[in-house]
Amino acid sequence: MQLSICGSSRASAITKRLAARLERNLGIATLLVEEDTVPVSETWEEGAAADAVLILLDGVSAPAPLRREAWTGLIEHGGHPPVAFSRLEECAYPKLLERRPFFPAAALERAVERWLAGMLPACAGIEPAAIEGAVPDEWWTMLVDEPGRVVTTDPAAAQAFAHQAAGHFQAVVWMGCAGREVALIRAELAYRLGAGRTLVVLAHIEKPLAIPIDGHSYLQVLGAPPETEGDPALGACYAPGFPGWFAKELGGDLNQAVLLEAANGVYRMPQSPRTNDETRQRHLAILHRYFQTWKKEPDPCSALLAEVPAAIQHGFAQDWTRGSELCRRAAFLLLGDGRRREGIRLLNRLLVEAEDRGDAETAADARHELSWLTDEDEPGRSGTTGGEQLVFALEGGS
Repeated sequence: MQLSICGSSRASAITKRLAARLERNLGIATLLVEEDTVPVSETWEEGAAADAVLILLDGVSAPAPLRREAWTGLIEHGGHPPVAFSRLEECAYPKLLERRPFFPAAALERAVERWLAGMLPACAGIEPAAIEGAVPDEWWTMLVDEPGRVVTTDPAAAQAFAHQAAGHFQAVVWMGCAGREVALIRAELAYRLGAGRTLVVLAHIEKPLAIPIDGHSYLQVLGAPPETEGDPALGACYAPGFPGWFAKELGGDLNQAVLLEAANGVYRMPQSPRTNDETRQRHLAILHRYFQTWKKEPDPCSALLAEVPAAIQHGFAQDWTRGSELCRRAAFLLLGDGRRREGIRLLNRLLVEAEDRGDAETAADARHELSWLTDEDEPGRSGTTGGEQLVFALEGGS
């Protein structure tokens, strides 16, 4: 994408800062049309071949007295390319221009960035729901004005910021990290992040993840949701993010949850209610039913991937048939989606559990599938995890 900025040399410092920001944050190239001898009303068409035009008005580019006929081209401009304005100081221009995008000089860089980001291709992510939260002012400087990294312990502030700042990014990705090992968090990041500028929220990560500087911004929420008494159905769901329709099917009361995204009905839990074996069994049975048709209907299964680790943990201990079948199908779904490392890890887990149980057929099947994949993830012994999410927990919403 290319932006033309039209104005006088009086705005050169502003133009340079803005051009550097747009290139750094959004990869947008800038063409400068700078002229001091004639008004911008006569020169702006030199930049009209760009994808968008920004006109900076000042005493040189829009001198008095106002000659309305000189501005006819801009007044009657049909919007291709889109044109926006900003008044940097007192000057003479038709007030009709203020019906177009007209940005305050005091917040010019952020306003222009939001305007242009809305024209770029959107990437896969969520539209965070509005929520009350104390958002520190420095987050805007550290995460919006340039790619950056911030750590917090306040998930409400993280969601509030993600909602408010979403317009500066091509996507917002909310990744549940509770109970997950670093290797698989990194694997999913590699899968989820594309070329477009993204705000990534790593929700409920155990400790800060070292992330190299790239074009994205990362907000890491430390600490798992605290355990509490409450609805056991919601306690069985993956607290950092789960589909509302699944929680209802499980018997959960969504009035106790926080809406994370309205469009897809995604919720999260600020606290994690304790659950029980009966609810865990129902949780496993529902997942097992959906994953029986994962090839024909992959979308609900993809939305439920975050639920799989706790379900197979229960299944391996209490319902081997459902647990092993769910594990295998979830692995194939991940592999089919290109999430190779995560799929391999599930197959390795299945192999270890099958060998421990003496299920030679399931072990042989898992070993066969792994034989043509890779040996980069060797099987590991599971240890005891009780009712917690497995360390290789998967985040949904692919």
